[in-house]
Order: sequence, then structure tokens, then C-alpha cells
Amino acid sequence: APVTVRAWRPGTPVVVETTDGVIEADRLVVTAGPWAGPLLWMPSLRVRRKSMFWFRAREEAAASLQDLPCYFFQTGDDFFYGFRRLDPRGVKVAEHSGGQAVEDPLAVDRAVNAEDQRRVVAFVEKHLAGVDTTPIDHAVCLYTMSPDEHFIVDSLPDHPEVVFAAGLSGHGFKFASVLGKALAELAIDGRTELPITFLRRRG
Repeated sequence: APVTVRAWRPGTPVVVETTDGVIEADRLVVTAGPWAGPLLWMPSLRVRRKSMFWFRAREEAAASLQDLPCYFFQTGDDFFYGFRRLDPRGVKVAEHSGGQAVEDPLAVDRAVNAEDQRRVVAFVEKHLAGVDTTPIDHAVCLYTMSPDEHFIVDSLPDHPEVVFAAGLSGHGFKFASVLGKALAELAIDGRTELPITFLRRRG
């Protein structure tokens, strides 16, 4: 069953209060996604609601997209990305730019946003020949944006026993393995050989 973190405090030991009891540990790694801002006292982090859509593709289009396993298009100031057909839902397409501000990640609206759909459908119509323009599935994800859209990977000021990754700005999943390595080394050794100095907390 899901466990909710109610509170935590740094120190020796670090204490995490949850709905399943209290956890104490020598080190704490925080990767809280859209909840990182309040948990880490980082008000500069902003959460955006993003829509993802899936579309059917004619067989010849689906075959041609096999040579384009993922894609990222810039059209003026707008950015769109997606993946070939990986499952029965079809071709995934979403807009990386834009997005609506989210105040409470637990209360985010997960219904289809008509304007989001219109923009993605217009992109499909113009740039993905052979892909139908009627979505067959939809989902919502949340981006946690840092001010400069770089990741923030660091330890808590004055508390090296707490390390974190936050503000992954919509593309952290591509770096999950190396982020895990960096966080593990920071937590265990207090340092890492990985070149993450530019990702330290700023401000």
C-alpha cells in the first residue's frame, strides 16, 4: 500500500515520519518529483501540467517510424516529442514546451485539455504523415521545472546526510541511471567523480 511522508528532519539520524511509522537512517536521498519544492524548501521550483497523446499509424508509417525510435521537433518557439509505436496505444506525441501551472500535484486535473490536444494534433497533421489525427489515448504528467531547466543534484545546505535530485524539468528519465549513481555516491561517500558541479543548488 502507498505510504505518505508526513514530515522529515535532517540530523543524526535523519528522521522521516510516514503514515506507516517513523523511519530513522544515517542518510536520506530525496527524489520527490513535483513535491520536491516544499519538501526541500525550494520555492523556485515550479510544477507544470503536461498532456501526452497516442495516435494510430498506418502500417507503412509505423514501419518508417521504427527507424526513428524517439524524436524531438522544434517548430519556432515550440517543442514536440514522441516515440514510435511501443504498445497497442500507438504512436506517442506530446508537447515539451508550455504547460499549465500546478499548485497542488495531488489535485491536478487529468482530463483532456482541449487546447493541448489542438496543438498536438496540429503538429501531427503537419509533421507525421500517415499518423491519424484522432487521439486514441491520453495521459497527464508533471514537469518540475528549475529556473534554468538544469537538474539540481546536491546535498542539503549544512546537512550532507541529505542528498537530492530535483527540478528535472521534463527530461530526467533519460538520465535515471547516472543520477542514481551520483546520488548513491554523494550519500555514501559525500562526493562523486561525475561532473555534476554545474548541477549544484543555485541560490
